Amino acid sequence: MVDPDRYIEIKKKRINRALQNVVPDGGPPVIIRAMRYSLEAGGKRLRPVLTLAAAETFGAAEHEVIDVACAVEMVHTYSLIHDDLPAMDDSPMRRGEPTCHCVFGEAIAVLAGDALLTHAFEVLARYGQKEFCAGKAIKIIAELAKAAGVGGMIGGQVLDLEAEGRDLTAGQIENISILKTGAMLTAAVRCGAIAAGAGENELSILTRYASSLGTAFQIVDDLLDIEGTAEELGKPVGSDSAHDKATYPAVFGLQEASRRAGQYHRQAVEALEELERPAELLRTLADKIVFRKK
Repeated sequence: MVDPDRYIEIKKKRINRALQNVVPDGGPPVIIRAMRYSLEAGGKRLRPVLTLAAAETFGAAEHEVIDVACAVEMVHTYSLIHDDLPAMDDSPMRRGEPTCHCVFGEAIAVLAGDALLTHAFEVLARYGQKEFCAGKAIKIIAELAKAAGVGGMIGGQVLDLEAEGRDLTAGQIENISILKTGAMLTAAVRCGAIAAGAGENELSILTRYASSLGTAFQIVDDLLDIEGTAEELGKPVGSDSAHDKATYPAVFGLQEASRRAGQYHRQAVEALEELERPAELLRTLADKIVFRKK
């Protein structure tokens, strides 16, 4: 049986080492420092861990897909830098440390996020130059670009901003969650599976797994913003209500939001049962992600 805590800890260490090596050395020193500051600040590394887990489920070795996992994390980190800006969530803390704009100023923070985003695709382009990887790289680049764009994360963030102070329906808040959080989490899983050569039917199953898991993750995140502590989360709590954000607890209440998190978790696990191969690793990671305290 897979020990998710041990698996995540091992993979986080390897991802962190790989990220240290992937940041470019050239360029103005201040932008390199800002990129490294945010990228090496820690965090759960949930998305790249899922990338590696999906790849391993389909028989790929870690070293074959570590660049893909790094690219996924760079895109995620860019989104956090921009999300923390005063014009967005105005967050002073992230992962237990001052946010990028508080250390380097808003202008450099914007550019550091931009640099991480563009460098992620440079890393994937280099990955595509390896033997047998060109076709996979094209698919992965398209996957990640779509998930991070207006039809995914950015679109979800726009809807989230427009929803502040408004009463939303269940369908509207679910759509925001699918785009803002679920799209990138789904891409993380799919990119790992694509790198390992998974077929279209298998990718379809993984999409249902990851999309449901992404929604469950967002609900738990919303709940922790109310029930967690700043020490546990590494960032201020209560920021959603302070910004009058549309969240699952705000729309449904704590009890119903918690029930829905469990429902989406079950949907994710049930989707894996359709795979014609063992998926214990992805199942235990789903358990760990949903039933977390930070």
